[in-house]
Amino acid sequence: MNKYLLKGMIITASDRPVIDSGLVLIENDRIHYVGPISDDLLSSGLPIYELNNGTILPGFIDCHAHLTGSENAGGSKLFGDQLLGAAYQLQLILEAGFTSVRDMSEAGLYLSRAVDREHLTGPRILPGGKILGITSGHVDLDPSMTKEIFNQHNHLSRLVDGVDECILGVREQFRAGAKFIKICATGGVSSPTDRLDDVQFSPEELRAIVSETKRHDGYVAAHCTGYEGAYQALLAGVSSIEHGVFLTEREIELMEKLDATLVTTLSVSLGVAKIPGLPKWMADKAAFCAEANLKSIELIRKAGVRIALGTDYSNSKNSSYHHLGNEFIAMTKAGLTPMEAIKAGTKNAAHLMRNKELGTLEVDKLADIVLVSGNPLSDITCLAGAENIKMVIKNGRILKNNL
Repeated sequence: MNKYLLKGMIITASDRPVIDSGLVLIENDRIHYVGPISDDLLSSGLPIYELNNGTILPGFIDCHAHLTGSENAGGSKLFGDQLLGAAYQLQLILEAGFTSVRDMSEAGLYLSRAVDREHLTGPRILPGGKILGITSGHVDLDPSMTKEIFNQHNHLSRLVDGVDECILGVREQFRAGAKFIKICATGGVSSPTDRLDDVQFSPEELRAIVSETKRHDGYVAAHCTGYEGAYQALLAGVSSIEHGVFLTEREIELMEKLDATLVTTLSVSLGVAKIPGLPKWMADKAAFCAEANLKSIELIRKAGVRIALGTDYSNSKNSSYHHLGNEFIAMTKAGLTPMEAIKAGTKNAAHLMRNKELGTLEVDKLADIVLVSGNPLSDITCLAGAENIKMVIKNGRILKNNL
């Protein structure tokens, strides 16, 4: 039987106050006790893991991951090579303390099944399949190809135009194993053929995508840079706004009414303009977005709308999986308290994973837990690097132990 104790300061990420000195009892894959020091448990003879001046937290969740694998594919453009690269990179995500991710690519379909079958060691993955976008839109990244050839060979996205193609695109992703659908409702920083405020998809197309997705018991996540596209996506019934760079009171009030979630990706938003060697059109877009994104998240926080952590990282040189925790720091720059940032990456993120057994340290929940060197309530930077994550537990199994 797998049974042991964790000892130290505990942040449950629930409504419960911080436990300055406590114990967590793990038995098999579940949490069986979370609370103050118990002499009975201490004298039970069970193994005890303790980190001096450390903190025990729920496993982190990245709600906007890109498991592309390209950085570890040896420069290959072949999907098979990139898929194997992504399989290797799953361990890097775990080492950073992230025990769950919501992926935006075809790779997540295969990787999620391999992890579930325990053929691969990695975070649990909620796959969205290919991102749906329009011709000339944010994910139409190679205009030199015909649309048909692009759709045959691209593993990140699928171009759909008109209501019938939108419905077919949704059905194809669920046929392949998707659990939610991601769309691009506006233009974006990295796309050469559109503007930031372009509205991509007509109201009829948006309603068709959301309706078809709900018929498959899923929900829609919408990439939104400009405010009008975000508004149209919300009117159609999307459940999460990704990035939310430009938002006004109109969109925020609608998010509150619909109980929609904002997924941050603020670390990338603040950092893109600083990357050397960017094309001028991309650098100009990025610089324009950074300050606006901070203000939007400040407004979202004041309105009390749910905020969930997303990174938009792909393990590139500027978005290392070992530093996924940079997003915690970025959120505090937008006005979130350290505790609010922690809950964004745990409790709130579990909502989009559609898993009530994740996100907080409570009795009978799954034992997804990290032990971190330092106190993130006084220094949030201790969550930023894999070197500070000393232990990672998923489903009760210790997958990293640097104590």
